[in-house]
Amino acid sequence: MKNRTKPTSVLLTLLFLTGCATYDLQYTASPMPETSGQKELLHSVYLIGDAGNSPLGTKSAALEDLGNALDKNNKDATVLFLGDNIYPDGLPKKNDEGRQFAEHQLNVQTSVVKDFAGNAIFIPGNHDWYSDGPKGLKRQENYVEDILGKNSFLPENGCPIYKMDITDDIVLIVIDTEWFLSKWDKFPTINDDCEIRTRSRFFDEYESLIKKARGKTTIVALHNPMFTNGPHGGQYSFGQHMSPLPVLGTLKNIIRKTGGVSPQDLQNKRYDAFKDRIVTLSQENDKTIFVSGHEHSLQYLVENNIPQIISGAGSKVNPTRNVGSGKFSYGSPGYAKLLIYKDGSSKVQFYGSEEDKIVYQTGVLAADVVEAAEFDDNIPATYTTSVYTKEETERSGFFKWLWGERYREVFSKEITVPTVRLDTMFGGLTPVRRGGGHQSNSLRLVNPDGKEYVMRAIRKNAVQYIQSVVFKEQFVREEFKDTDTEDIVMDFFTASHPYAFLAIGELSDAVGIYHTNPRLFYVPKQNAIGQYNDEYGDELYMIEERAADGHGDNYSFGYSNELISTYDMLDKLRKDEDHIVDQKMYVRARLFDMLLGDWDRHHDQWRWAVFKEDGKTIYRPVPRDRDQAFSLMDDGFATGLATTLVPPIRLLNSYEAELKSPKWMNIEPFPIDMALLTQLDRNTWQEEARFIQSKITNEVIEKSFSYLPQEVQDSNAEFMKETLK
Repeated sequence: MKNRTKPTSVLLTLLFLTGCATYDLQYTASPMPETSGQKELLHSVYLIGDAGNSPLGTKSAALEDLGNALDKNNKDATVLFLGDNIYPDGLPKKNDEGRQFAEHQLNVQTSVVKDFAGNAIFIPGNHDWYSDGPKGLKRQENYVEDILGKNSFLPENGCPIYKMDITDDIVLIVIDTEWFLSKWDKFPTINDDCEIRTRSRFFDEYESLIKKARGKTTIVALHNPMFTNGPHGGQYSFGQHMSPLPVLGTLKNIIRKTGGVSPQDLQNKRYDAFKDRIVTLSQENDKTIFVSGHEHSLQYLVENNIPQIISGAGSKVNPTRNVGSGKFSYGSPGYAKLLIYKDGSSKVQFYGSEEDKIVYQTGVLAADVVEAAEFDDNIPATYTTSVYTKEETERSGFFKWLWGERYREVFSKEITVPTVRLDTMFGGLTPVRRGGGHQSNSLRLVNPDGKEYVMRAIRKNAVQYIQSVVFKEQFVREEFKDTDTEDIVMDFFTASHPYAFLAIGELSDAVGIYHTNPRLFYVPKQNAIGQYNDEYGDELYMIEERAADGHGDNYSFGYSNELISTYDMLDKLRKDEDHIVDQKMYVRARLFDMLLGDWDRHHDQWRWAVFKEDGKTIYRPVPRDRDQAFSLMDDGFATGLATTLVPPIRLLNSYEAELKSPKWMNIEPFPIDMALLTQLDRNTWQEEARFIQSKITNEVIEKSFSYLPQEVQDSNAEFMKETLK
């Protein structure tokens, strides 16, 4: 007779050794003591998720407790319902069998906040998508907003992301995770009412929002958590291992955990990719807090320096196992409360319905550190320096043969430039936030009239480039500091002339192309830089007006007071036939790109000046970021070979009298060209080429390059001028 107890015994032993999830309160970090009244409170955020399963005729215990805890007159509070607002399948149509139960779920949840003076916001979860996808979401959005008003269900129209300023110091970013995780083939019209229509653009938007919110408490509300110690993270209870039968239950869980078969589990390939990218991008903001539901439990985790609050026990409970990055977990009904203080610090409190009290609380973000360093206002009129040191550009003859001569000597050539006090420039400039470039350290500035300017370091940041371009799904910034890889990338940057941008304005004016007006300064650390002195100052910067709204008196923007992005412009073209692009001017701008050898002309390298003429809205191009004009990308043996044989980098050409490959040089702007150039023929291109040729005279070229620092009016400058002629 076969011994059938042995496999079961082994299995039970393994379960005992590895541990199971439970419904018990668990924590690895001791709860912080109560400190109420010791700090000045700025805002409270109540968090409850998965609250859509209250029995008919009543509301869940967690909802009841939340309603009792709310001060209805408190304007300085927000309640976030974190998705799965209706079980099991969202809001069906009015005549559907499950409509009564679904309406009950929304009614009991909205009743908690109906007369609330603060913000009340519902976000979608995966179960809310299970009734006709975006159509069912729209039904739910309309139902909630009929009761609570506009912007009480976010994002709108089944779109992926929405940003809201709760206060001047608190930003809320709402993400519909199911928009990303779902199979779009099921919903052909999924993005018809959305500006963001691709997953890649969604990440671009999130990156932009997370960077813009630097320095502020940034709450990222998304139904699916980025970190979890519940079943969706592979932690199962003993009962789950025994169901439907011993061995079979464990086998089921092993397949679920290792195979990622459910799109709602972290192990799923698409979910995991989403998490990796969001977590990596969030490292750009050290005040990010994730808040989620999905798991029917209360949890607090900290991973990759980012806090994750899970409050999904609004009407259901699941077990947890507090391991790894977990600080606290509890498989019991309840909700969470995030308290944000005026000093920038915050803490979270978890309320258990069974205990009717706080079961755990801990600090989340530390108070902001404000350094009050004083700097000497006696700044010399000029300063002599270079972008790189001589040591940084010293290379052997073989290295130069292999990788090219580039503009290394220009980078290490000392130049004398004006200095500047920001509080005296353009009426007085005040820093407002760090910039969001992939390779440059920049600072956004504003003057008393509200006009925006940008201060961008000439020395680029190699580690920032590696993180943003190469390792998009893994945070590696600290690992590459002071490494050979960093040195290689820093040398790669010498392919672009560091001061060539100074010649572009005069050339642009000659052919009637809009442009910014960058100027070169040495910016010493100073009181006007304020809290940003730890990262900015004491090096060379270019300062220019930001290609954005508010510069209606600027001739080089065509005196337009409104500039918009390429995405926004394309969206307006799609929606209204009275919105058009000045195609002829765009052709001229594109030919000008080729004349400069500027291959880096993707969608974000353009802004569009808005004009109202004869009942039409006309968009005219404003090229920006001329970093790659006159660049020498393939003047070495290895670089030349690579740009010939490797298709993705064939666009990296060197500036020459004849274009090596017009096709590859124009590969980045090709999608925009195809979208915009719908009415013009070859003759227009030839006419514009002749126009540019007639305007870019030798005198114009000489004057343009006279704006380069005197010390680099050298053979490199002569090469650029002669090639341009």
